[in-house]
Formats: sequence, structure tokens, C-alpha cells
Amino acid sequence: MHYVLFPDVANARRLYDLLKAGGIRCTFAPTPREADKCCGVCVLFHDEGDRDKIEAIIEANEIAILKFFEGRAGDPARMKFC
Repeated sequence: MHYVLFPDVANARRLYDLLKAGGIRCTFAPTPREADKCCGVCVLFHDEGDRDKIEAIIEANEIAILKFFEGRAGDPARMKFC
């Protein structure tokens, strides 16, 4: 799974809206505990090949992110998405 982590929900929402408008398959997800100890929301994107496009969108729109995270979340019951 491929995640983008954020310092706040406003930046997550901005990126999510831009990705959807650009046709990139993504969804909101809870931040995996393995990625960050804080509660929060992240954007889960489905195609690893979209990362370069996502990085370009982040840079062009000055969206604040914490990091990208690659991996599986440990608790499947927690990973219920909108």
C-alpha cells in the first residue's frame, strides 16, 4: 500500500481533491500506526507508478506533507476506508 502522510487535514484534502481531478485512484485512510504514532488521516494511492505524478502535484501546489510511506498496516479492522 502507498500512503502520503500530512501535518493536517487541510493539506490532505487539497491533495486528495487534486488527485481525484487528475484521475489518480486514491482514498482517505487512517494513518497506519507503523508509519506515525499520531492519529490522523492520510491519502492512500493505489498505483505505485503514480508517485512521480503525485510528487509533482505536491510541489506545484505547495502542499505540506510529512512523508510517503510504503507498507501494510498491521490491523485490518482499522483499515476501513471511505
